[in-house]
This record gives sequence, structure tokens and C-alpha cells, in this order.
Amino acid sequence: MFFAIPNLAFQLTSYPRKVVVLPDAGPENPFQYELVRYFKEEGLDVVVGKKYTLGSTLRAMLTHRPAVIYYDWVHSFILGKSRLWTYVKSSVFVAEIVAARYLCRVKLVHTLHNLQNHAGIWVEWEQKMYGFFLRRCHQIRVYSEETKQAAVQRFSLQPDRLKVIQDLPYHFYYPNTLSKTECRKRLHVSENDFVFLFFGEIKPYKGVDHLIRAFTQIARPNDRLLIAGKSYDASFFAPIEKAIQANSSILLHHRFIQDEEVQVFFNAADVVVLPFIRIDHSGSVDLALSFRKPVVTLKTEALLRLLAHQSTLLFETPSQLPDCLQMAQELPLEAIGDKNFDIADSTNYRDLTLLVTL
Repeated sequence: MFFAIPNLAFQLTSYPRKVVVLPDAGPENPFQYELVRYFKEEGLDVVVGKKYTLGSTLRAMLTHRPAVIYYDWVHSFILGKSRLWTYVKSSVFVAEIVAARYLCRVKLVHTLHNLQNHAGIWVEWEQKMYGFFLRRCHQIRVYSEETKQAAVQRFSLQPDRLKVIQDLPYHFYYPNTLSKTECRKRLHVSENDFVFLFFGEIKPYKGVDHLIRAFTQIARPNDRLLIAGKSYDASFFAPIEKAIQANSSILLHHRFIQDEEVQVFFNAADVVVLPFIRIDHSGSVDLALSFRKPVVTLKTEALLRLLAHQSTLLFETPSQLPDCLQMAQELPLEAIGDKNFDIADSTNYRDLTLLVTL
């Protein structure tokens, strides 16, 4: 397969605007599909490449002959379940990046979602491999100036290659036609209840266990906590499920939420709670803004700047989460939600095309 690469580089000149997006993040990450749709509307020839155990980049080049490869998360190309498998996967990925950039002359573009993997595994090796990849990217997209500066310093990057560009607003993607009353009826929630919502895949770094404890501590008779999302780690989820079962005010929807159902949960909620332990960027925050919801979440420099108007809902440690939940019940939530929607709708997402066309 590698023998065919030099000839491939010659053929690439016939496809000046072909873009391959890697890896396919699946329906749980709709922002990627939104990105592809937007690129197509802008006249680009875009496909989402298939994800393989090994060789996703090479196969994408041989199959599609792209001028640009747009990478989202690359940690799955670098990390494995064992140290040996991690070495194998990352070595193959490094070879692919060298082939793509220097032999095939493919432009490499990347969205830097997080500075390290959420699970915190093989971090030292990951940082070496990730740094190698980032230094070979032509353009890197980040979500905040804070992340940009941190990436430049940590990985010795050229600042002019990093661009701060937000996602497309999610209201372009998800339907939003149902009223609050209708959504609460579907979820069997009373009109008079105050509803907190956690939405998304349930993972350790998302702090759902902290949220359950905080809610149990402050909940009034008419308070409800909706938890909508799936955990794929049975041992991690078992104590969380047990704590939920012990509190009838917590309503669990333990499944993947289909696109048409997303509005049901967000429109039923008064406040969205995303109690992350650590985060660089969260699509869940962006989603809440697009549904006009106030957000209780972790205070980072980037989020404090973005959500300064609702700064009292940002916490620094899990011990502050109960106070934030109580504070949320006293604020002008509709006004905050309208401001959050304006923020989501006024981002610079139109600059995304510049990453792949310049």
C-alpha cells in the first residue's frame, strides 16, 4: 500500500477542493455532521472518512485522494487499551502523517478539542505523539484564546497556525418546535416543578456523581433532576444508578437520545447543569446556549469570558455546586437564556471555510 503513495501525490492535483473529515465521530457528535453540511453548502467536496483500527488516514488518501484532511479527535489514533497497543497505534499514525504531509502534500487541518484525553491514560506518551501531530498541521482550530496560548506553550506551536473559531450554532441542526408544556408532559414532569438537566454521555470526567450529591443536598419538594444520556462503562455507572434509584426526584433516561428528542429534554428544563471535573471545550455547553438555557458548569478562563453575564453559575470546585444550583433558582433565567442564545448565534463559525481553502 505504501508503494502506491508517490503516484497518489501526483493524482492529488486533480482534486484541489476534496476534503476528508476524520474520524467519523458518529451520531453522538452532531457538530461534525453540521460542519460537513456547512462545508458542502460553501461548495466544498467533503466526505467523512471511515474509521479503522489501523490505517484510517492512509485508506482515506487511497480511497478519496483529498487535498485536505480535517481531523477532529485524534486521540483514538494514538491511544490503545494497553501500552503496547498504544505504541503500535501511534507509530502507525505518525507514519501516516509523515506520508500525508511530505509525500502526498495533503493539507492537514485539526480541531483541538482538548489538550489531553479525558481518561488521563498514557498522558506522557500521548503528549509526545500529539505534539508531533500538531506541529505538522497547517491549520489548527481552537475554541478560545486561553486554549490557544496553552497549546502554543505546551506543544511549541507557531501561534499564527492556530485560529479561534466556534462551532456552528446547534439550532441549525436540532428541531425546536415543541413548547415547554408539551415537553414536560412527555417526560411526566409537572408545570410547577423546577427542572435541572444533565445531558450527554455519562463519563467520569463529567462529574455526574457530584451533581447527584449536590442536588440531593439542596432539592426542594418540587425540584427535579433530569439525567439524559448513556453510560458505556457498567462498573462506573453502577453506583451512580444506585444513587439515582434512592432519590425519586431524579429522573434517569439511560439511553442515547435521538436528534428529534433533544428538544424535549432542553425545553423541559429550567437550567442545564454540566458539572465537569476538567474541560477545555464542551459541545454540551454550546448546545445549551442554542436552546436558550442558563448553564451551571465549571469555571474556566474561557467559560468565564464567554458567560460573564451568568458568572454566579460557574463553580471552581464540586463543593460549590450546591450553591450554584440554589443560585440558579433565584436568577432571571429567561433573560440569561436569551443572552446565551445571542452568544451561540453570533460566533465566527463562517471562518471555518478559511481553514480548508487558504
